[in-house]
Amino acid sequence: MKRPITLQHEFVEYIPTNLKDGTIYVSIPFATATHKCCCGCGHEVVTPISPTDWQLIFDGKSVSLYPSIGNWGFACKSHYWIERNKVR
Repeated sequence: MKRPITLQHEFVEYIPTNLKDGTIYVSIPFATATHKCCCGCGHEVVTPISPTDWQLIFDGKSVSLYPSIGNWGFACKSHYWIERNKVR
């Protein structure tokens, strides 16, 4: 079985213009989490955090996003979960 990809999380006020691979940026003031698509295509994935969109869970060490990330609008059509900084 393939090992899950591990992401680093970074709490920021503003999402940076240039996203680093393997980093999920979380802006609490703007209720948004952003990262590069985990398939490697390089597209920017923006997940709004709200009761009707995604929920962010921070356990003091890692972040999780619920529900899953479905990039149906990208050519890659990737679909994955981010749980405790791991991509599944």
